[in-house]
Amino acid sequence: MGTIERILEGLSEVQKKAVTCHDGPLVVFAGAGSGKTRIITRRIAHLIHSGVHPSQILAVTFTNKAAREMKERVEALIPEGRYTLIATFHSACARWLREFAPELGFNSDYIIYDEDDTRAALKALFKTMNIKDTDVDVTPAIFMQSLEWAKSNVLFPSDLEKGYKEYSDRFPEWAVQVYKKYQESLASSNAMDFGDLIMNVILLLRRNERVRKILEHRYRYILVDEYQDTNRSQMELVARLSQQHQNLCVVGDDDQSIYSWRGASARNILDFTRAFPGALSVTLDTNFRCSGTIVKAASALISNNKVRVEKDLKSANSSGVKIGYALEHDADLEAWMVASTIIKERGEYPLTDVAIFYRTNAQSRVLEEALLRENVPYRIYGTLRFYERMEVKDLIAYLRIIINEDDAVSLRRIINVPARKIGNRALEQLEEEAGKRGLSLMKTIRALVKEQDSKQGNKLKPFYDLMVTLKSQIEDMPLDRVVDYLVATIGYKDYLAERFKEQEEERVENIIELANAISQYAARGDRVALSDWLQSVTLSDENREEADGEDEGRLLKKVSLMTLHMAKGLEYRRVYVTGLEEGLLPHQNNVDDSTLLEEERRLLYVGMTRAKEKLSLSGACRRRLYGNQWLAQRPSRFLKEIPESCLAVSYDTDDASYKETYHGDQSFGKKQDSTYERYDEYKKETYEYDNVIRRKKPTYKVGTLVFHPTYGKGVIESIDEDYGSTKALVNFPEFGRRRVPESQLTPFPEKVILRR
Repeated sequence: MGTIERILEGLSEVQKKAVTCHDGPLVVFAGAGSGKTRIITRRIAHLIHSGVHPSQILAVTFTNKAAREMKERVEALIPEGRYTLIATFHSACARWLREFAPELGFNSDYIIYDEDDTRAALKALFKTMNIKDTDVDVTPAIFMQSLEWAKSNVLFPSDLEKGYKEYSDRFPEWAVQVYKKYQESLASSNAMDFGDLIMNVILLLRRNERVRKILEHRYRYILVDEYQDTNRSQMELVARLSQQHQNLCVVGDDDQSIYSWRGASARNILDFTRAFPGALSVTLDTNFRCSGTIVKAASALISNNKVRVEKDLKSANSSGVKIGYALEHDADLEAWMVASTIIKERGEYPLTDVAIFYRTNAQSRVLEEALLRENVPYRIYGTLRFYERMEVKDLIAYLRIIINEDDAVSLRRIINVPARKIGNRALEQLEEEAGKRGLSLMKTIRALVKEQDSKQGNKLKPFYDLMVTLKSQIEDMPLDRVVDYLVATIGYKDYLAERFKEQEEERVENIIELANAISQYAARGDRVALSDWLQSVTLSDENREEADGEDEGRLLKKVSLMTLHMAKGLEYRRVYVTGLEEGLLPHQNNVDDSTLLEEERRLLYVGMTRAKEKLSLSGACRRRLYGNQWLAQRPSRFLKEIPESCLAVSYDTDDASYKETYHGDQSFGKKQDSTYERYDEYKKETYEYDNVIRRKKPTYKVGTLVFHPTYGKGVIESIDEDYGSTKALVNFPEFGRRRVPESQLTPFPEKVILRR
């Protein structure tokens, strides 16, 4: 088979159209399971086969896992594809900034700050600027949210100063000054955070004609995966890179846009033809993943959204079995039902083929307990990542200082680890001295040590001498020896044994795994540098769904548990979606806003279309809140949007022995009515007891001026009770009317986030 035949093999006519139409802007609306990754990889291969040099093609996506898979597929189709840059947005920008950092006043060995580094830098800055949590209702962690918002919207401190009135609620004048000082501290430490990676490349594209021309000339063809998940900065980045040639291909599905809370906007893909007039639009409407029944049900559900591109999604597979729906007495019984069904079906669906989804992390507890009781092994996505563990971060901080001595965050972390009698007061004095001298912390230490009769210098000399030794030895040392040498030289194992006796073994195992990680990276070639590995570690940790610290090839056979947000991009033969109740799915914070309610529907759509063969939906009549308090839950409104022909409904019996299954001899409409009637009866019964949440007396009156941490100031127009939660309808000048939990409101302007 020739190359071109291999590239086009198995493609439908509409897929071939998307693959072979090279020049000009192109938007591909790829329905769930329709093979969007196939389109991107085949298109890259076809471009190369048609004479485009591989290095002139750029493909960007959101996760390192997706980038690896795309690269592997391209190289399998056409070996020259290894010269094409296929990377995440952040990885690509970090690569370009290594090249062009001097244009911004940085050097090419800049350090990338992760969330902990940023938090530590802001904490130090708050202290220097005498900003206390008691003065304003803000902490470094809260300020980071506003910082992330500004950078994802490409707003520099100067932009916030110019548009002070527009941004004053989120960024009052003092907060803008913190932002400015933070950026200055990054520059003095030769560091950037994640937001800076994209924002600084955009700054170069906006103002530096030389850099812009280089990158425009370098990349003639640009492809973007999951375009519905792009935020303003990512959209501007690809738009500016493709400005000259206009060969921008974006692939995505507006029906799977579920990340508005982190700045993503489905409008980016919906309005693509408006932003790029004359763009070709292609819709992929054949699902190759799911059974016909699942596709029919999911399509009917999502068709209730008004803001979307119409798709007639069809399945290439057989109809398969019906979707199960179970309404359980309470959350514990729901969890037991899921666990027992997993055991019952284990012969047909091995644990690695099974996943359980839920709307909020808090729902996982009862599921975990049920799985533990039934001896069903499981793993949770999104827990503490390997590179976030204390001992790993300590050792990486040492290595970062060795590469970049101006890294103030890393120095603060390890200057007294293991303990060297350099306490907080000594560190404060050092920071004051560094400020007076206009030097970084390490340069200040060097100057103090060289001064005769300096008390500070004498105290800091052992640490300085240690760092000099480490730097001289490690810089020229093979990477596979670095961790062992570092741990032995600083006495880190003794430190762990003394401070964490009960956890010593586990933490030492993590150190061994860190050494394995570096050794594995070093095996890539003879010219791999420590700085290269440090960059790969920081960038690989940008996606929570990939960062559970385990190598996928060595995973034990376990059921996967995760939130619906984490499930996007994955697929399993057997899926359970739990908690289909009003207040959970859709979430209570989003039910009164049409835009947010549509995103809740998309979230369920994503969860349903992860299932390849068999899908079960479930809910509970009540859930435990605090101690013996229970909250009665009404079944999700989304259940009424699923066709009766797709569902097999079951309820718990009065004696909880198990289920009575209905087999289609009655209409689903009657089944649904029965579902809601059972809920109403149950609610009446449970409200006879004192441990069920009752209506609370409102705290505020209609007409009260209040403040909300997200929407800012507003006026209460009405107050009511919604399934045990008191909610207020508030008119926010900037966002309009929103119904929010009363507990989230504070009197205006007594406690205002980011306001003095």
